[in-house]
Amino acid sequence: MDHNKPFDAQEWYLCDAQNGDPQRWRTVSLVTAMMGILTRGPHFLDTALQRDQRVIRAVARELSARGLDALSLARYGMRSEVAEIVIGILMIKAVYQGRMGVLPGVDIARWHAALGVPPLQDAPGLPAERSILAYFEKQVLPAIPRIHQWIETAPLDDLVSLTPPHNGELPRATEGTADHGLNEHYTWAVDHFATTFYTGWRTKSLHLALRWLDGEAVPPCPEELMRDRPTSRSETEAEIAKRAVYGEQDAASSEASLAHEMTRHAVGLLRQGRYREAAAVFEFGTRHRPDDPTLRNNLGLCLIPEDPREALRHLQTAEDMGYKAPLTNAYNQMCCFASIGRSRAALNVAESAWNLPVARHTPGVQLWRRKDEGGWELFDCDDTRSCLAGLAASIAAEEGWSDEEATWRARAADRPAVS
Repeated sequence: MDHNKPFDAQEWYLCDAQNGDPQRWRTVSLVTAMMGILTRGPHFLDTALQRDQRVIRAVARELSARGLDALSLARYGMRSEVAEIVIGILMIKAVYQGRMGVLPGVDIARWHAALGVPPLQDAPGLPAERSILAYFEKQVLPAIPRIHQWIETAPLDDLVSLTPPHNGELPRATEGTADHGLNEHYTWAVDHFATTFYTGWRTKSLHLALRWLDGEAVPPCPEELMRDRPTSRSETEAEIAKRAVYGEQDAASSEASLAHEMTRHAVGLLRQGRYREAAAVFEFGTRHRPDDPTLRNNLGLCLIPEDPREALRHLQTAEDMGYKAPLTNAYNQMCCFASIGRSRAALNVAESAWNLPVARHTPGVQLWRRKDEGGWELFDCDDTRSCLAGLAASIAAEEGWSDEEATWRARAADRPAVS
């Protein structure tokens, strides 16, 4: 690993994962692996449960041996992410009434019993939106403290397998049963080691990091471990200032958690080739929030492999609504135009998008690329601008437009500084 390169938690993990012995991994890679397994990240979606449990046990032993309490890291630092999955399971089951799988091996009936949350009554087709929202507010939201209680007491294997409590229903709980300081410090540890960009850190983590740099806060693990991930004072201060000026807060609301988990579920369906089912996730979202450009863009993304004309309609609507990632939207539109034989329109979209100001670096996104044998496959793109140029170059090459291909190849190789 080149330590002169910008920090990237996933890249470090993928590099270390080639060595099967976690004792030789960086601390960054250990925490990233634990987060990926518990939250079913993209590198763990299709792995066997037994393998994940075996890996996470080895990872946990090594973290604890280094002085970072792995069980506390999972229970307190990753509590929100694990809870989102359980919330998502309950809601996806309610929305689709058994027409879609939730997660293989998850006993949804036992979860209903353990949480005291009855299933939404079956109805022909999709339940009415109002009924689903009432179910979320009256049944699922009150159960969240009990989900947190399960996370704070369950064995690590049960957190990986999402096994509900063995003794039946969880007792009623109230929020705040856990030590708030534990949550904050272990969440900071997760952000420090496993969240690449400061834009993705929780605000309290940023505050603790700055206080630690000033010698005013005790880190959640030995100082030498903290140095495994370099901490930039200037970037930390800049992100804190931006949030203070623009009033940006953590996306911690239950509605945001639900949207995040439904997005995760849709990505899993896309990777399995279940495009219409993935689109149905966002169709529900757009009915609930018709003016949300992100939901509209994601609906279009899901439809690209199966119905590019319909996908294009949703993507253009998202653009008109002011979707905040215009390069991503442009790339998706290019996929649609290429699929329906309008290569010139695809390159026109690329040219217009290329002239947009370069936004600050944000975490990678899922995009489509064409496979050699035909069809599309989903991939993680860390530089949307470069991916857009690469797609434009390949479209130009297929059309025999050599001058334009050369232009786009050069642009793909050029990565200008971002603001």
